[in-house]
Amino acid sequence: MHNVLVLGGGKVGKSVAELLLACGRGAYSVTLADRDEGSLKIAAEVMGHLKGRVPHAVEFKTVKLDASDKAAVRATMAGQHYVICMLPFNLVSGIAEIANELGVHYFDVTEDVEATEGVKKIAERGNPKIALVPQCGLAPGYIAIAAYDVAKSFTEIHDLTLRVGALPQYTTKPLKYNVTWSASGVVNEYCEPCNVMLGGRQVKVPALEGLEHFSFEGIDYEAFYTSGGVGSLIETLTSEGKTMLESNIAYKTIRYPGHRDLMKFLLEDLRLGVEHAKPSVNGRIFDRALAVDLLEHAIARTLQDVVVVFINCVGIRNGQREQVNFRRTIHATQLLGRVWPAIELTTAAGVCAMVDLHRLGKLPKTGFIRQEQVSLAEFNKTLFGLAYEAPERLEAAVLARG
Repeated sequence: MHNVLVLGGGKVGKSVAELLLACGRGAYSVTLADRDEGSLKIAAEVMGHLKGRVPHAVEFKTVKLDASDKAAVRATMAGQHYVICMLPFNLVSGIAEIANELGVHYFDVTEDVEATEGVKKIAERGNPKIALVPQCGLAPGYIAIAAYDVAKSFTEIHDLTLRVGALPQYTTKPLKYNVTWSASGVVNEYCEPCNVMLGGRQVKVPALEGLEHFSFEGIDYEAFYTSGGVGSLIETLTSEGKTMLESNIAYKTIRYPGHRDLMKFLLEDLRLGVEHAKPSVNGRIFDRALAVDLLEHAIARTLQDVVVVFINCVGIRNGQREQVNFRRTIHATQLLGRVWPAIELTTAAGVCAMVDLHRLGKLPKTGFIRQEQVSLAEFNKTLFGLAYEAPERLEAAVLARG
């Protein structure tokens, strides 16, 4: 049995621990660590619910831990085979270094580019002891795996756009948004520069730009640049000689029409996207943290969400210019006695699948691992792949014996 430490027991961290226990067929013992006792209590209840329900052993424990205390993190990580970092992006720094020191394979779901660069530097220093696998999850993560699956059949890529949205199924407010993910993560990806390829050159562009509108299945959407979602895909395709002077490659977040303009007003016009603002004359600080607090305070959460994945690639394929599209629509799913929001299920499935593939020897044992090093076919062979392909069949597959 492989010991797995999940750092961060929030909504998605809890789901990672639960899904790994449910779909791992007894291969994993999970320790879930968080500083909030309320979150740990909820997580213990959902993981405990699996005992006697699934046809394999379920071993877990919860630990109260402040992730800013690196000595405590090191002590908790000792003796683990894997660590899955589900911490807010501002607490991720330093975790991979501790994992490498202790020989614990490292996985995370962060979209923060700076945090990922820190993980990559461990491998660049030479002879990493562990697998370093950042940017798992949905976006970045699954979106890069799916996009590479589309792009690999092209000899030349002219345009490749990756789009993902975690959206409420029902919305009435002008923002047309409910909090389904970390509010701090959303604000961060709306504020940080975005890595894209424009005209064959890798450049950084401002978030919230590149606005486009499209529709499918009778629903109108908008999409715009946000930070982090493209992962390492541009570098991979460039190294394979698939890009050229006219190549455009980018990641965009999907929202309902009108959302981008309101967030642009909040973060840019009202200057709440500033990360380190000076106090006003009244002593108040209007910064990114305040924007997070406003969203947490004012925007309702929902379990009734939908994840939309939409990729299109245009280029030379089989000797002629073609376009290939890929889409998935995943709704909130009833699973193992509770409703799983689509963003929780897809993010948890993404990182759990990567851990499982490493355990099975389908990934390199050590070194920096890019998401697109996994084929979509291999990803879908795992039980976790059903979260994207047929979530309605996932519970039956978990409960099946043998």
